[in-house]
Amino acid sequence: MKPFHRVFKVCCLMLLLCLTCAAAIAEVPDISALTDDEIVTLLEEVNEALVSRGIEKTATLAKGAYIAGKQLPVGTYVYTSQAKGKDWGSLTVYSDGGNGSQLLWEVISAPDEGEEPDTVFVTLNEGDQLKSGVPFTLTIMPSVIFR
Repeated sequence: MKPFHRVFKVCCLMLLLCLTCAAAIAEVPDISALTDDEIVTLLEEVNEALVSRGIEKTATLAKGAYIAGKQLPVGTYVYTSQAKGKDWGSLTVYSDGGNGSQLLWEVISAPDEGEEPDTVFVTLNEGDQLKSGVPFTLTIMPSVIFR
């Protein structure tokens, strides 16, 4: 009986090692073999998964124009101005890549000393263009957040 127990223990240990190694390999994908286009596509898929799973994350972006579904994932966000000093500009959202209807327009300026920066809730649908005249952050908003 003792040899059977030893064989059983060795088999269990080998099985455990195989499962542990397989789990470790599965957790860390190797992206070094991917092309630039495949990495960009993977990044877009990860961003969309963050939005769809409701994982709250914040991105800091330079002033400029961004298209939902291309540079930004489609979703609902909290836009927070990062304007400093005498900076000011506008926040606009247009449909159809910037060629359609104006969906949102807000004047954005730097906060006075002791005040909070301007914050706006923004929903971006496929193809909407968000244009900001000041640097800003976008925080994914999975649903109503009570704080």
